[in-house]
Amino acid sequence: MISVSDHRELQAAVLAMKAADREIKREINRATVATMGPEWKALVNEHLSGMSAMSTRMLGVGTRIKGGNPPVAMAANSKRAVGSSKRLVPATDFAAWEFGADRAAVSTYKRKSKNGGTHQVKRHASRGLPARAPKGRAIYPAFKEIAPRMVSLWVQIIVKKYYEASEGKS
Repeated sequence: MISVSDHRELQAAVLAMKAADREIKREINRATVATMGPEWKALVNEHLSGMSAMSTRMLGVGTRIKGGNPPVAMAANSKRAVGSSKRLVPATDFAAWEFGADRAAVSTYKRKSKNGGTHQVKRHASRGLPARAPKGRAIYPAFKEIAPRMVSLWVQIIVKKYYEASEGKS
């Protein structure tokens, strides 16, 4: 997430959006989504190329730009379950594919035996996940790459729409 608290220019853009009337806000949001959306989708898909099919299904769905003040870049935002068991939901379970997991981790638990009693079972539950990547594998690097362009474009769109409104073009 980008913070506007340290940047006076971005604070001015946020205030300009707050002060804008409803029609100008609508035009700014439409232009923002129409301009940035395809770029964001293309960049996320570029970062996902070469990854496993499951990584692509977990991280690539729901990639979009949500208009607002400031706009929000979203990815892995689907609430529809994926995978063969349909138990994994990208919106809640994306972190294991974006940041990886400790593939050597072993979980041990007790379960009942068929003929009475209990026994211990060891499972390597995270073997199918990608290895650890603390800075992310697709979404976070893509956002790091595109964020300066997105912020700059958003400010330009605000200035352009205000100019058009003052000239009576919209």
